[in-house]
Order: sequence, then structure tokens, then C-alpha cells
Amino acid sequence: MLNKPALLGLLGALTFSVSLPALADPDGQQLYRQHCAKCHAADGRANTLRGWLYFAQNLSKAKWQDNNSDNDILDAIQEGPGAMPSFADKLSEAQQLALVKAVRDLRKP
Repeated sequence: MLNKPALLGLLGALTFSVSLPALADPDGQQLYRQHCAKCHAADGRANTLRGWLYFAQNLSKAKWQDNNSDNDILDAIQEGPGAMPSFADKLSEAQQLALVKAVRDLRKP
């Protein structure tokens, strides 16, 4: 039978390991709302005052989605074209990739 300190250590390790998947899979939708929606709007259509002032891209257009690869979107996230800030040093690679998926999910027919 395990003694009390060993049992507490085992419970602590299990609790930590259960929280790891949450750390490994960033929430792209939440990151989009936090970093992108100010200009690109929640639906990606860039119909915000900031979007209009800074000529933000409408990310929901099928034509735009078709003309831009995942690497193009990732480069834009990392480099920050035009007035858009760079997120290369602000977001991890996993977060950046989650944002690419969130942008893809904005596509409208």
C-alpha cells in the first residue's frame, strides 16, 4: 500500500498530466478573438472601424481563401503585412498554426 506522501505525489503527477493536452492544443478561435477580431471582425469580414481604417483583409471571402495557402496565412501572422503587427515573437508556433486553422474556418461560400 502507498504511503501518504507517495499517494499525494502520484495524484499531483496525474493532475499535471491531465492538464498537458490543454497546453498542447491552443484554442485558435480564442486567439483569433483576442488578436485578430479587432480589425478582421468576429466573422472575418473586416467590417470594423479599425478594419476599415487599416484596410484589413476580408478573411471570409472564398476567393481570398482560394488564393492564399496556409503558408501565406502563416507568413502574414508572423510578418504582419501593412499595418498588421507581427506575431512571430508574441505567439508560439502551435498558437500560430491554430490561428491559421481559425482563419480557414472563417471561409464563407
